[in-house]
Amino acid sequence: MEPHVRRWWGLWWLMAVIAVSAPARAEIRLPLTIPYVTMDEALKAQLYTSAGNRADLWRESDCRYLYSEKPRLSSAGNLLRLESEVDLNVGTRVGDNCINAVSWQGIAEIVAAPYVSPDWKLKLRVADMNLYDLQHQKTVIASRGFDLIKSYFVPRVEQFSYDLKSPLMQVTQLVAAGTPDQYRPDLRQAFATLSTVPPVIASRQGLRVVLRMSLPAGMRAPTIAPRSEALTHADVVAWQNALDHWDAFVVFAVKQIGGSTSDREFREDLLDLLLDSRHRLVTLMTEPQPGDGPDPVRMLFIDTWSRFDRIVQNAAIHGLLGNRTLEFLSFLSAGDALIAFDRAAPAIGMRINAAELRGLAHILAPSLRSDPLTFSFDEDPELQKLFGIRPPLATPEAVPEERDGAPDPAMPAGSSSAGVLTDYLGLLASWVMPDAWAAPQTVTIDDEIRSVARRLDRRVAEPGNLQRYTADIGHLLDLSTSREVGDDYLEAQYGATMRRLVRSAAWQESCWRQFVRRNRRIVYLQSSTHDLGLMQVNQYVWRGFYSIPRLKWDIAYNAGAGAQILLRRLGDCARYAAGHGVAASSDDLVRSAYSAYNGGPAACNRWDTVGVPSEKALIDVSFWLKYQALEQGQQLDVLQCAAQWDRSVGH
Repeated sequence: MEPHVRRWWGLWWLMAVIAVSAPARAEIRLPLTIPYVTMDEALKAQLYTSAGNRADLWRESDCRYLYSEKPRLSSAGNLLRLESEVDLNVGTRVGDNCINAVSWQGIAEIVAAPYVSPDWKLKLRVADMNLYDLQHQKTVIASRGFDLIKSYFVPRVEQFSYDLKSPLMQVTQLVAAGTPDQYRPDLRQAFATLSTVPPVIASRQGLRVVLRMSLPAGMRAPTIAPRSEALTHADVVAWQNALDHWDAFVVFAVKQIGGSTSDREFREDLLDLLLDSRHRLVTLMTEPQPGDGPDPVRMLFIDTWSRFDRIVQNAAIHGLLGNRTLEFLSFLSAGDALIAFDRAAPAIGMRINAAELRGLAHILAPSLRSDPLTFSFDEDPELQKLFGIRPPLATPEAVPEERDGAPDPAMPAGSSSAGVLTDYLGLLASWVMPDAWAAPQTVTIDDEIRSVARRLDRRVAEPGNLQRYTADIGHLLDLSTSREVGDDYLEAQYGATMRRLVRSAAWQESCWRQFVRRNRRIVYLQSSTHDLGLMQVNQYVWRGFYSIPRLKWDIAYNAGAGAQILLRRLGDCARYAAGHGVAASSDDLVRSAYSAYNGGPAACNRWDTVGVPSEKALIDVSFWLKYQALEQGQQLDVLQCAAQWDRSVGH
C-alpha cells in the first residue's frame, strides 16, 4: 500500500467507528484536514522524481529543457497555491555551444481549486498561473516561454491525484474483525453511503475535506451502565494492561521515527514526549478507572498524538526525515482523525484498545513481524543509543541475581558481613601502612565510587552507624555528580551548585536511603508509585533506559542514574529558558531541574506556575527548603527524615 494511501487508512477506520457508535440520526459530517506538509510530500513522490528531486517537464536536448523543483503549497483564499522554482532553456546547438533564444529562471505560481473526483481521488483544477523572478517580483518573459511553461507544467499538476479509495478494503477488514456481529449489516449500509461534501477548502492548515455518511435508522451509541461497586482484580489487571500497551506503543513509535534522523533537537523532543507520557501513566496507574465515564487512556492518546503531530510535522518541514517523511505523516493521520472526531462528537466516547494500537503501528511499519505492544522492563540498547543514555557506573558484586531481601537474624543493626569486613580491613591498613608509606597507586573517581558503594551495600541507617553512614552517602552523591558532569569548566563554575542539587534531591526523594529494614529483612526502598532506591528513579518512567535490578540493589548505579537524569533536566531547563528569552538565575534553574525530575520535562516551570495542584506545589516547596538548608550548611538528620517519609507527599 502506498504511503499516501496509508495516511487515509485511519480516516476510513474512524468513519467505521462513527458508524458503529454514533447516536441515531440520518447523517453525520466530519471535517478532516490534510496538512500542506503531507500534500507537499505526496506531490514530490508523484511529480518530483528525477535526479535532485526535480520534475523534468520537458527535455529535447541539453539546450532545450524545462524543469521544476522545490514545490511549496499554501492557501490562496479558498484555493490552493503551488509555487515551484522553474528553469527554462530554449536554444539551438551550434557545434559545442548553445545559442539561447529563451533562458529564464524564476518561480511559477499556480492557483488551483482542489476537488474530489467520482473515483475518490483528490485532484487539482488549475485556475490561474503567474511567473515571478527569484526575488518573487512579478516578471514578464517572452510569450513563447510563458506558453511552454503553461503547456507543460499545468497538465502535470492536473494529473496529480491523492487517492482516498484504496484504504477502504483494508479498513473494512480491520473494523469487521472488531465489530460485534449485530452491527456488521448496518456497517456495510453506512459505508455504501459514504461521500464528500464539496467544496474542498484550502485553509491555513491544509486541505479541508468534509465527509458525509448516512446512518441506518436505529443505530445508536452502546450505553454504558454506571457502576458503583469496587473494581475487581480483573478490572485492575485490565487497566494495567491498557497502560502497558499504550506505553509500549509510544516506545515503538518513538524508536521508529527517532531512528530516521540524527538531529539532536528532534530526538530530544521525542524523548521529552515519551517521558511526559510515562509520568502521566504513573499517575494513572494509581487511579484505576471503572468501565463508565471518560477513558483517561483515550485522553492521553489525544494529547500525546497532538505533540507527535507538531514534532513530526516540524521535522518534515525542515527536511529531517529523509525518504520516510510521507510514511511518518501517514502514520500520524489516524491519530489526526481521532482528534478531529473527538472535537466533532466528543460524547460518543471512543476507547483505545490493543487491536487498534497494533493496527496503527502496522501503518508505520507494515512489514513488522514482532508484536509492537511487547512490554518489558529489560534494558533496551536501541533506546539507550537513540537518546544518548550512558549506563551509570555499576558495582559488579551488588546484583549477583534479582533478590527480594535476605534474612537478617543476628547481624548488628545496619551492617552486613561484607561491609564489616571491608571497614575492618580498611582500618587495619591505615594503622599498619600510613599514607606516607603506602605503595603509590592511581585512584580514579570510579574506584572511589565503588569503594564507597561497597561500604554502603545493604547498609541501613541506624543510630549506631549514623555519622559514618551520612558521610558515605554524601560522598557517594558528590562523586556521582562529578562523574556525570565530566566537564572541567562546568565543574569549576557550577560544581558546588550541582552537587547540592543532587544531595537535596536525594534528601527529598529518599532521606538518603537505598535500603530499609522490613520484617527483619533488608530490602530496597520503593515508593507506592514504584520509585526505587536512593534517587527514587521510577521503574516505569525509565524502563528500557536503565537496569531495574541495579536501580534496586546497586546504590552506586542508582546514584549515578539519578545524578544523570537531574543534570540532564538542569541542562534542558536552561536551554528552555534561553530559548524563551528568560534570564533564569541559578536558583531558578535548580528549582526547575527538580520539578522536571519529579514531574517530567513538561514540569520544568511547575514550581513557578500559579494553579499547580497543591500536592505538586508542596513537593517543590519541600525540595527548595532542603536545598536552602544544605546551602546554609545544615546537616541532614536521616532518621528523623525517614520517620516522616511514609507520610510525606509523593511517597
